[in-house]
Amino acid sequence: MPAERAAHDGRIPVSAVVFDYGNVLCHPQTPSDVESMALVSGIAAPRFQELYWKFRLPYDRADLNAEMYWNSVAREGGLTFSREQIAKLILLDSKGWSRQNDAAIQWAKQLRGAGFPLAILSNMPFEISRYLTQHCDWFSCFNHHIFSCDVHRAKPEPAIYTACLEALKLAPEQVLFLDDIAVNIEAASSLGIHALLFDTVEGTSARVKQRFDVPVPSLTDDRGAVGIGT
Repeated sequence: MPAERAAHDGRIPVSAVVFDYGNVLCHPQTPSDVESMALVSGIAAPRFQELYWKFRLPYDRADLNAEMYWNSVAREGGLTFSREQIAKLILLDSKGWSRQNDAAIQWAKQLRGAGFPLAILSNMPFEISRYLTQHCDWFSCFNHHIFSCDVHRAKPEPAIYTACLEALKLAPEQVLFLDDIAVNIEAASSLGIHALLFDTVEGTSARVKQRFDVPVPSLTDDRGAVGIGT
């Protein structure tokens, strides 16, 4: 178990940091990503995006496998998808969520270098989670990957946070969690986890610095280089 950290300058000590993935460690899918998938599907982009999200939570939680998920999208759109279409959609979907947020990843690496255990806690379907772990070398920076598809629970359900705490072997008050969705932050906070809403690395790290004894990235030093703040 990680050692307890002492308070510094009145800020709250934590022993580990947990990051959401989508819109935190990666950038969101672009309109061109949606248009590419819509073109493969044969559904107009606005309607495709609506159907894409309609069935997403059951897919993230592995209540639906990939074939079931994409067939649900097709059926609601009045179509059927071939196996080839589904395979293309899975690949485009995975690639669309693989644009890393370099500043957030650098912060995570700095935290790991400072001795903080790290975890990714994300609502993510099996196909995307495996694509990312196979293609993104920086995933090795994180000690634990808690994906909704593996635990069959999705944020903001309490059980997925409990699974993360169990993996870290820490009490809720020892953990800082960063997520871009307010309801996920509220759910974590209700369990006693220190949770902050993520918007940008600059804004989020500034709020972290005010409250927590955690290293944060300095925007620039006198030479314009990124550094570490405390």
